[in-house]
Amino acid sequence: MLHTVTLSPGFDDYYTVSGLDWGGVGTMHAYRSVASGKGVSCARSAAALGVPVVAHVAVGADDAGEYAARLDAEGLSHGLVTVPGSVRHNLTLVDGSGEKVAAHFMGERLRIDDPDAVEMLFDGVLASLQPDDIVTLNGSLAQGLADDAWAQLAAASLERGARVIVDAQGAALRACLAVRGITAFKPNDEEIRALPGLESLTADERVERALQFLDEAGATIPLVSLGARGVAVLREGRPAVLPSPADRAMVSVMAGDTFVAGLAWGLLRGADGEEVVRHGLAAAAAHVEGLAGASLRSRAEVLVAG
Repeated sequence: MLHTVTLSPGFDDYYTVSGLDWGGVGTMHAYRSVASGKGVSCARSAAALGVPVVAHVAVGADDAGEYAARLDAEGLSHGLVTVPGSVRHNLTLVDGSGEKVAAHFMGERLRIDDPDAVEMLFDGVLASLQPDDIVTLNGSLAQGLADDAWAQLAAASLERGARVIVDAQGAALRACLAVRGITAFKPNDEEIRALPGLESLTADERVERALQFLDEAGATIPLVSLGARGVAVLREGRPAVLPSPADRAMVSVMAGDTFVAGLAWGLLRGADGEEVVRHGLAAAAAHVEGLAGASLRSRAEVLVAG
């Protein structure tokens, strides 16, 4: 089973528009709003891929009922722990003509000042783990939490025999590098700047050094996301790029979350090494092409098969 963990949840509000003109008047064609957060988005994509998944979320008490109801309406299994406060709203503008990639605007992250609430969430994750389950640590930490919060959960999950994928940034990413045995980290070519000793290098040199750094940190599958270009991996000690198989780009927002879901999909199917990464790329490509649900899985299956 896959367990995703989110400490910075939100609602994603999607408006499909045309005639966008600052100061002018356009047309709004459609609106929808879903419970979100990187772990929830990852869980949604994983469920579409047929992966059994539970989304563990710290959610603001002001919105907990609505948040749970939306997850229930999707049939997405979840474990919620409430904390004081409200959940942020993020805005996504989708081009009604289908010609432009959607634009995404982020709200302010949830703040958690009570470490007991996070401990309760983490205890729930750990209590539900079975050996060889996968735990994904998704996105930013809530404001107010220590930089090593993800690292603590990663270490405890590994002790219980689970596999761990880290999709974190900045100081939280650096803290997780001290935890040996993590299956994969998912930094992109900008987020690797948080790693030490890369400041004076060129872009290509940074990617190569980051891959070596992740390998030295004990990652089973060292990788760096290159966005539309694909994913850089280590092959016989040298960087190699696995290209994205996407035919067109419609939705870039949350492609990384779907990539992480695809990694879990590959691992739970018994894939290893580059084949796991190809599963992630196939899932992300289907998402970027604007697909969801059963259509996402069908397309991802075709792309994995080559």
